[in-house]
Amino acid sequence: MSAVLAEPAALEVREVAVHFSGLIAIASMSFQVPEGAIVSLIGPNGAGKTTAFNVITGFLKPTAGKVLYHGADLTRLSPSRIAALGVVRTFQRTSIFGGCTVFDNVLTGLHQRGRAETWASLLRLPWVRGEEDRLAQEANEILAFIGLEHRADEMAGNLAYGEQRLLGIAIALAAAPKLLLLDEPAAGLNPSETEAFMAVVKRIRDRGVTVLLVEHDMKMVMGISDLVVVLNHGRIIAGGPPETVRNDPEVVRAYLGQGVKRAEG
Repeated sequence: MSAVLAEPAALEVREVAVHFSGLIAIASMSFQVPEGAIVSLIGPNGAGKTTAFNVITGFLKPTAGKVLYHGADLTRLSPSRIAALGVVRTFQRTSIFGGCTVFDNVLTGLHQRGRAETWASLLRLPWVRGEEDRLAQEANEILAFIGLEHRADEMAGNLAYGEQRLLGIAIALAAAPKLLLLDEPAAGLNPSETEAFMAVVKRIRDRGVTVLLVEHDMKMVMGISDLVVVLNHGRIIAGGPPETVRNDPEVVRAYLGQGVKRAEG
């Protein structure tokens, strides 16, 4: 089943299949992520959601099909090349440098975009110093945007879990994403932290970043998404606005069940 959601599409996943030694992780998956939207990819454990993320971001090559970003074929590109095009992801596990400050975590992400060669840094050329000042300012702006500016000098490993999740988003933003893929960003958060996280994701979208989200928290999914795509056993069984997906009988049977009612509350 295809979930062709809207045009123009920032991302198009076209008939992607992934097989592992006879095991079918994704049978056939097609959907689009419209420019400027928040799209959630949901489904039971083992439905193929993280596999889909790995294919989109180049960490896994599909058995069949292709992934297009603004019409460019990403299917055989490396993860670093895909990230350089503006397709950036987070992971289920918080990926931070615990032994560095919050500020240095973000600065490290920004340095991936810096122009300074090693020899230029050693010589301390004037343009290098200027760039370092610019990157430091941008790091502070990202921390202010994400709400962690008051933690800039703290060691990242000392942050509360919810703040570490936010720092992971800040590091991803340092890569200047145009399409941001969030893999279960609210996992382990309490309800108030989840509400704050939802507000952050909406602000990210409002600054022009398209968002593709994998998430199990149905209240978050239904409250934040412009569109929802539902995977089950490696196939898309539904796609559309949250209210449409929420009331789809096949989705209720396959996944949501009583969770739909809880999501509405």
